[in-house]
Amino acid sequence: MTSTASGSITTVLNAAISSIGELMDITVGNPSLVSAPVVQSDFGVLVGITGDLKGRLILFGERRIFHQAGLSMYGMELPDDMLESFVGEFGNSAAGRTATILSEQGVDVDITPPTTMQGSVKLGGFKTAIQVPFESAKGAKGTLTLAMEN
Repeated sequence: MTSTASGSITTVLNAAISSIGELMDITVGNPSLVSAPVVQSDFGVLVGITGDLKGRLILFGERRIFHQAGLSMYGMELPDDMLESFVGEFGNSAAGRTATILSEQGVDVDITPPTTMQGSVKLGGFKTAIQVPFESAKGAKGTLTLAMEN
């Protein structure tokens, strides 16, 4: 990986973590390099990144983390029948804010509509990605995975 590529990945990763932190109170764990496929077992959302940088921002999490995100963003706990739709909105909000932060740094990107996932899903189509665990203030766990194309 070139220093330019690793700098771009770091820039996107920091913007994405900051964006999630603006939506809800989280503690971030240590990033790690992962190979495809990544697996989620509860809820997830994928948003594509296009433009100057290309890749995918993927958020996986326990049902509880998305309930807590809804409480943080809207001041109310969302009923289960609204949760899948909210997961898409959460991913869209995080990716949209990430794109705004990147734009402020002179990086021109767009995002694709969110793709939501529920249940056990294996996601591939990339060689390696950076994965960062995060946890809500109430202990619910989530994971940010950033798979960038060279």
